[in-house]
Amino acid sequence: MRKEYKSILFILLFFSASLGMQAQERMVSGTVTDATGETLPGVSVLIKGTQKGTETDFDGKYAIKVKQNSVLVFSFVGKKTVEKLVGASSTINVTLEEGDNILEEVVIVGYGTARKITSVVGSITTVNSDELKEKPSPNMLDGLQGKVAGLQVFTSSGEPSASSSFRLHGVGSLGGSSTPLVVLDGVPISSGAIVSLNPNDFESVTILKDASSTSIYGSRAANGVVYITTKKGRRNQDATITVRTQYGISNLANTDFFENAMNRDELSKFWVATGYRSQAFVDNLLKNNPSDTKWYKVYYKSDVPIIQNDVSISGGGEKTSYFISTSHTEQGGLAYQSDFERYTLRSNIDSKVKDWVSVGVNLSIGYDERQLNPSGRNSTNRGLSWLAQPWFSPTNPTTGERYDFIPGWGRYHPAYREEVFPSISKNLQFNPSGYVSIKPIDNLTIKTQAGIDFFDFTVSTQTLPSFIGSPGNGSAFESFARNTTKTITSTLEYKYSLNDVNNFIFLAGHELVDNDFRSFDGASRGQTDDRLLELDAGSNNITVNQSSSEYVFESLFSRLEYNYDEKYFADASVRQDGSSRFGAKNRKATFWSVGGMWKAKKEQFLQDVDWLTDLTVRASYGTSGNSGLGNYQSLATVSANQYDSSTGFQIGNPGNPALTWEKQSKASLALNMTLFDRVRLNLEGYNRITKSQLVSVPLAPSTGFTSITKNVGELTNRGIDVELNFDVLKSKEAYITPYLTFNYNSQKVTELFNGLDRWIIPNTGVAWIVGQPVSYFYPIHAGVNPQTGLSEWYVPGSDNTVTNKDKNNVTSSFNTAALQQNLGIKRQPPLNGGFGFSAGYKGITLQTDFSFSLGKYLLNNDRFFSENPNLFRGFNASKRVLDYWKKPGDVTTFPRYDGPRFTQFDSTLIEDASFVRLKTLTLGYNLPKEVMSKTGFKNLRVFLVGRNLLTFTKYLGVDPEVDSNIALGSNPNTKQMSLGVEIKF
Repeated sequence: MRKEYKSILFILLFFSASLGMQAQERMVSGTVTDATGETLPGVSVLIKGTQKGTETDFDGKYAIKVKQNSVLVFSFVGKKTVEKLVGASSTINVTLEEGDNILEEVVIVGYGTARKITSVVGSITTVNSDELKEKPSPNMLDGLQGKVAGLQVFTSSGEPSASSSFRLHGVGSLGGSSTPLVVLDGVPISSGAIVSLNPNDFESVTILKDASSTSIYGSRAANGVVYITTKKGRRNQDATITVRTQYGISNLANTDFFENAMNRDELSKFWVATGYRSQAFVDNLLKNNPSDTKWYKVYYKSDVPIIQNDVSISGGGEKTSYFISTSHTEQGGLAYQSDFERYTLRSNIDSKVKDWVSVGVNLSIGYDERQLNPSGRNSTNRGLSWLAQPWFSPTNPTTGERYDFIPGWGRYHPAYREEVFPSISKNLQFNPSGYVSIKPIDNLTIKTQAGIDFFDFTVSTQTLPSFIGSPGNGSAFESFARNTTKTITSTLEYKYSLNDVNNFIFLAGHELVDNDFRSFDGASRGQTDDRLLELDAGSNNITVNQSSSEYVFESLFSRLEYNYDEKYFADASVRQDGSSRFGAKNRKATFWSVGGMWKAKKEQFLQDVDWLTDLTVRASYGTSGNSGLGNYQSLATVSANQYDSSTGFQIGNPGNPALTWEKQSKASLALNMTLFDRVRLNLEGYNRITKSQLVSVPLAPSTGFTSITKNVGELTNRGIDVELNFDVLKSKEAYITPYLTFNYNSQKVTELFNGLDRWIIPNTGVAWIVGQPVSYFYPIHAGVNPQTGLSEWYVPGSDNTVTNKDKNNVTSSFNTAALQQNLGIKRQPPLNGGFGFSAGYKGITLQTDFSFSLGKYLLNNDRFFSENPNLFRGFNASKRVLDYWKKPGDVTTFPRYDGPRFTQFDSTLIEDASFVRLKTLTLGYNLPKEVMSKTGFKNLRVFLVGRNLLTFTKYLGVDPEVDSNIALGSNPNTKQMSLGVEIKF
């Protein structure tokens, strides 16, 4: 490989030298000033029609080699762009006047140097720092919800440390991972690392959507790429210190489900009416227990504080720029045993050591301590705590003190559980990276970058020996996990222009990714003193476990870009990936893409169309792979066990040496237009086909295994992205800009395994059916018979993949296996997006962001408990069960009380969980410049931020945003209000 690099370098050097002989270049220099005569450092000086350029130094001076009759373009933020023709003089001084010009945004996509965003052929969407900062959530992904067409983001939990699930253009695989690749400043990181990063450090987040932009990332980019660019300083710029502090409170986003539980009068009357208890029994019960408790207010706290503080320093000298920041975030969970506290430190240093050598180091450290409430699912210690009878009280009515053990309810108070079952997780996240970039000749860049994605994660959990439920019998559990992923990337990039209109960029590179994971844990029981809880203090139930795994990726890639006069663009990329996860004969695969872009507005026949400000057409097609499975699925493995005090071995995994890459092809066509210099519309259609999916295929029980991973089946996702924003008002003092983004995705299973045309995933109620999207599969409830008071269900037809609701063919005998059929309801919501507006007047700003998901369905498992009073007798229930059958002729929601269950696992539990949520509301005020000039500060901003303030949904459960097929005992989403101040000086 080293010899190949030397050969390539020699050829390019020779080629460049020969071109230099064709035209004489000479040095042109000068000084750039503003209208007052002050020199301007950092002005971009570019040879028009090329990628060759420089920038002015601290004294506003520049020097550049250029041919005579070329045009130099001088541009600077807030100044009008100036073009100068190079004549006989070797000195060109320039004055830049005030203007509205903003330097065109640049992005880095798919390795290489930065590109102007308008010259990128691939489909990308960039969310800038102003839209990411100040959010009262540690999770950056939560702030992207509804911002990017095609990117579906759900936050399924109110845990402050919770990560969001996210996917691009639908679920890409029935078995493999559908999570996009996350890249931090050019280095891939795990999606779980995001919660350890400070979103206020991000300059932008760019979503790479189509094959043209993602294929060069190869095996891990089948589901798209989320590229995070952190902030950097600017050379020749005085230091800017930014201090930001926020304080807020957090509460439940929606309490409708909890408020629907019966109060003391409703429940007691229901017991008497159904014959469960006599009136005398109830009267005595209520006399001795006079409370009317809303239990969700006991198990969930209110007005929990949120604190965030940030300090950053950025700037630079003549050759070096820097950005340094630190932050502290503290956010308590609403549930007990739920908390998150994070500290971050970042240092980004870039230096131009020589005119031809640049180096940079980014250091990111995050440390957090988190607690996760353990009592979800079907636990009455939180998840099902609303089953508690309302007449019992968590406090002593005489003393007002908390009960540790709640009489009547028979459960420990959640605050007491937090005290006697301490559990804390600590995470150290370290993401360093560095690069060396060399330009031995003009237009040639050789760059090597290395980075590490590292974490140490520890969990410490105890049961205090003083716990009244098991005195003198404590327990301890300790675990440790370390993950290290090292990435080294080397690239060679050459830019060449022919006659100033034919522009080429060639990129070649090599990448190596090496991962090592180690973990162990230990547990013991029998600790007798709260002051001595170490593992060795336990005398029994001693256990020890250990695990480790490794994987390696090695890749070669290249890309060729071409544009003619910045009007017609084309690119092509190819990448070969090798992965240790597959069998020895199937480890390598090659992926490729081609793309094109037409800047139609530059055509002569559209130049005079005044209402059409811009028109761009994009198209691409390419392939990529997916290796989202375990590290050793291709291998037959053994594991150790203990038998009769001796160590034995057992087969752990049957292995499949034929395993290979899951393969995806994707075609995209996009149209981007601007009308009247006010309306911006982006449309993109795509067709995504996934073959050879990594699916767990069932095996016959006689094999000794339940399943084996194979490459089988085919899945398609077709859809459209729409992004629209327009300026209702646009002036120097005021603006109003509404926006709308959405994606419609149509999914279809086109092939399964073993010749099957359907497969119902056991214990999920979800089915794969050839020719249809992934769908829910349950018995369909036909209602309650008004004459008998019994629930009835439709009997499926001969083909239960076809929904059958024949009113003449119903049964009151419930049997899941016999009655389940296709509900015709999609597992994944087809329509997701967001809308809102940004507005401002002088120093006042207002940003409103709504997110929505339509066609989203959930099995509300909570209702199986809250709407089954004849199954869970003696517990509280939903007010909805009061509508039950009592006599012939009654038309009711629920059947007779003395019959079978009120609620079965059938279609009645599959609810429309579509929602519209006011995701963010931000009101800010920037003090006037004339006021700030007297204070010595550069800027002072005061802002008020709300998150999840409103939720509109028909869903009857705790939270419609849960990203699963079943919702049970979920930790509900939260809403926040936060007040903050940002000072720059």
